[in-house]
Amino acid sequence: MSSLLALPRATFLIYRLHIGMILSSRRSLAAIGLAAIPPLLAFLAANFAPDNRSASVIYLTIGTFVLVQFVVPMLSVAMGVGVIADEAESRTITFPFTRPIPRASLFLGRWFAALTAILVLVAGSGVLAALAVQVGDRGSAPPTDVVKDLVFAAMMGGVVYSLGSAVIGVLAKRGLIIALGYVFAVEALLANVPGSSQKLTVQYHLRSMFVDTDG
Repeated sequence: MSSLLALPRATFLIYRLHIGMILSSRRSLAAIGLAAIPPLLAFLAANFAPDNRSASVIYLTIGTFVLVQFVVPMLSVAMGVGVIADEAESRTITFPFTRPIPRASLFLGRWFAALTAILVLVAGSGVLAALAVQVGDRGSAPPTDVVKDLVFAAMMGGVVYSLGSAVIGVLAKRGLIIALGYVFAVEALLANVPGSSQKLTVQYHLRSMFVDTDG
């Protein structure tokens, strides 16, 4: 029984240690700055966009092209790659392996910690963007269902991108460059080119959660 509990216990211990490191790091300040971009742009758009643009149109435009396509991948890659890569670069990666803990707990604990920060930031960004539109000069707010669907899609993107980036960080020395290259040079291109190739991207499936991608 104790062996079955070893993995979750070690994972939770590493999670607690790493979440504290994330909150006190400079990277978290940069991450907060990234997450603040959609609400800021939503507020500006709500005040200065043409009057024929509804609150929903403004929110979905900012949510699609700024939050889901830029902020979520950028934030997830930056924090996901560092799950193991930071340990390797600081040459402290061997220290956890000298302790009697399951090796998988190092990856899981650090990834869960990074994922927690990512989910809080992207969800907060999506909700604050909706509030920014509401307090702007539109006279209305985006429908609640639209906000829920977009925020859910953004959070799912955080899960997928951070996990993929963390794995890349384990397998490759230049994981950040590879992950960013894929997200912005490959996936962003395919996701915006008409045709069935869109379905090969994460972006396509994220958008399908809150807009009609076939329409």
